[in-house]
Amino acid sequence: MTDAHWLGAKAALMPIAEVEALRQTRVVRMRDGVGIAIDVFVPRATAPVATIIRQTRYARSLVPRGALGRLAVSTIDHNLRMRRAFLAAGFAWVDVDVRGSGASGGTQPFPWHPGEVRDGGELVDWIVGQPWSSGKVGSLGVSYDGTCAEMLLVNRHPAVRAVAPLFALFDAYTDIAFPGGVHLTFFTEHWGKFNAMLDRNATHEAFAQAITMMAEARWRAKFPQRAIAAVLGRLQRGVRPVDGEPLDAAVAAHAANYDVHAGATKITHRDDRGLIATHLDDTIDSFSPRAFAGDTAASGAAVYSYSGWRDGAYAGAAIARHRTLGGSLTIGPWSHGGRLQLAPFAPGATTAFDHAAELVGFFAHHLQGRPIAGDGKPVHYFTMGERRWKSADTWPPPGTTTRTLYLGPRSLVDAAPTTDARDRHRVDPTAGTGARSRWRCMIAPVPPDYPDRAARDAKLLCYDSAPLPAPLEVTGTPAVTLHVAWLDADDGAIFAHLEDVAPDGAVAHVTEGNLRALHRAAARTFRRADAARVVPGEVVELAFDLLPVSYRFAAGHRIRLALAGADADSFAPVSAGTIEVQRTRTHASRVDLPVMPITPPGR
Repeated sequence: MTDAHWLGAKAALMPIAEVEALRQTRVVRMRDGVGIAIDVFVPRATAPVATIIRQTRYARSLVPRGALGRLAVSTIDHNLRMRRAFLAAGFAWVDVDVRGSGASGGTQPFPWHPGEVRDGGELVDWIVGQPWSSGKVGSLGVSYDGTCAEMLLVNRHPAVRAVAPLFALFDAYTDIAFPGGVHLTFFTEHWGKFNAMLDRNATHEAFAQAITMMAEARWRAKFPQRAIAAVLGRLQRGVRPVDGEPLDAAVAAHAANYDVHAGATKITHRDDRGLIATHLDDTIDSFSPRAFAGDTAASGAAVYSYSGWRDGAYAGAAIARHRTLGGSLTIGPWSHGGRLQLAPFAPGATTAFDHAAELVGFFAHHLQGRPIAGDGKPVHYFTMGERRWKSADTWPPPGTTTRTLYLGPRSLVDAAPTTDARDRHRVDPTAGTGARSRWRCMIAPVPPDYPDRAARDAKLLCYDSAPLPAPLEVTGTPAVTLHVAWLDADDGAIFAHLEDVAPDGAVAHVTEGNLRALHRAAARTFRRADAARVVPGEVVELAFDLLPVSYRFAAGHRIRLALAGADADSFAPVSAGTIEVQRTRTHASRVDLPVMPITPPGR
């Protein structure tokens, strides 16, 4: 089985007819005179049509050079098929360069700042004022664009009836910048560089960075980034300008944009201020959709939360959004953006799921009044290992029970310890998750298939269960409770990896999670008032969730919990030194697994 849609052929839009559409590139003036560049696509039809708006800071469209350039630009345009699908279904489509990006004027003091959010409402005003508009608007997008769609609801514009934040954050602190309270430096550094290249309209350099990362991860090849940038520069001219609008002036204004990596280096706690020189009272919550959930819910719009199990920490973001706002939830076996599907003990492969068909159906229901195809269930999730789509009325799905496995002598056992023991481990600061992890795919289209876990586990503290006598499905949010002493440091972090060990010794990644000891307070608020250093040698409890997952372990396989004190490939170091993991009667370390009963297909 593949990850093809649960409705099978009924959900497919293949092939999509490329309908004739009127295309217009123009600028829309905002309340302060700043010009926002947009591309408008309207299918040739007499009846007014509903509109999809996609706001981005990644260049809404590029100008190709020649026939080969048109091919290259089409390849880079990840929204091409989605746009064609919506046009074929009778929607208008509007692509937008957000304020401070692309061919739009102004600056970006920080992502999704109030001015940018307000611009979205004014753009909807413009759309519904057009003669081709039905007065109904929806919004979608992947990653940054998906958060734009969610934040559009903060305006509570009555025309916006539905949004789909795709593969997008909900809490900027825990979902991407500081998972577990540890700085995800690889992401903020490379995302910051990517944005800076785009902001000076060096689109060739920005996409060359992604290509070289992909080449290194997929083929272990070191491609010369400058040479790739030179080739891309001959294939396209940069962002599409608007006639009569000085592109140079817009690009010059972007030089004052916020440096997200520099800001992140000033953050330890969620409520730290002073990270933005021009907005000293703002915190990372100032641009987290989580902080605006009241306004989002009050909009009354339908929300479709949508992600993949290997999409960084965004599966958890999608679940948190769904549990907060309701609506629909879909999580597949995908990496960031949904182009790659993952399976245990196998390299990443191209998805068979028709994302465009699924999303057209959602918006057609809410904006065009069409019946929605499906089984009537709001939640759909894919169980990896079993390779099967499942549905539920809620998340987590009803019927889960908790199976607790305690840390034994390099083992996972069902019974709590009856003797006292400790495992001393010297943290290896070079331990990491490699170039093909869930964190790396947030920047470039690399498969997060963790191909070398067996070798990497040699640097970690590993605990294995006995071979499973029967298949075991873990669906939900696993959690670990670890009792740890740092012998020679006043802070540290634990990175926990849940893994599947096959009889031949091959190891597959299942999920992971981490927590910085400084933020170990039971509520895990990550706020300054709740932070506490550790006393060297004193045992502290670190209780934290792993990222949610649905995964089926096969009979005969072992469950592994691998513990590290670093992920040098993705996260900032917290401390090295030596740790002692407690396995005592009073400090029993454990992992709690949400287990679903095994049901045959069709039930």
